[in-house]
Amino acid sequence: MQPLIQKYIPKTTREIIGQDDTLKKLKNFIINFKKEKKNSALIYGTSGTGKTSSAYAIANELGYEVIEVNASEFRNAEQINLKVGNAIKQQSLFAKGKIILVDEIDGLSGHEDRGGIQAITKLIEGSTYPIILTATNPFDNKFSSLRSKSSLIEFKQLDYLSIFKILKKICEHEKIKFEEDVLKSLSRRSGGDARASINDLQT
Repeated sequence: MQPLIQKYIPKTTREIIGQDDTLKKLKNFIINFKKEKKNSALIYGTSGTGKTSSAYAIANELGYEVIEVNASEFRNAEQINLKVGNAIKQQSLFAKGKIILVDEIDGLSGHEDRGGIQAITKLIEGSTYPIILTATNPFDNKFSSLRSKSSLIEFKQLDYLSIFKILKKICEHEKIKFEEDVLKSLSRRSGGDARASINDLQT
């Protein structure tokens, strides 16, 4: 059985609940980034608020290709320059445009970093494509250079009623019998993490 979390990944921004203003800001950044003074958006918020899925949903609506890199897998400048640098240089063959998504920059941490943050900062300056960085906490001192080069966009923690709407919609699509009180209880326990609540529902 396909995990519900994969089956119900939002394909459009209309399917993302509870982040309307944030989605407008992110979409405007992507569309107008060449007019902006900053080539990257640093989107941040707690887990399960829709950061990564929003980037994909907007790209899908615009007909853009997404090149995703998980920052936690790259521990030094050389690896980042190779992966992200190549993504920036390559033309998008089948899409109208391209978004470079550097996910979970929190993974670039402390002594293991070895110039990774500096490498990303330099790549941002020369990028001809919009770069989206995701983080849980972007206000750590180590990210000061990235913050200065990026537009900061906050994904707010979801309230339990937003999560309830997501779970209810899944239950209706899957023809799962449910009691609203039980779903609301499940939603409250998630701590604002939609992904965790969907996994709890499947369990």
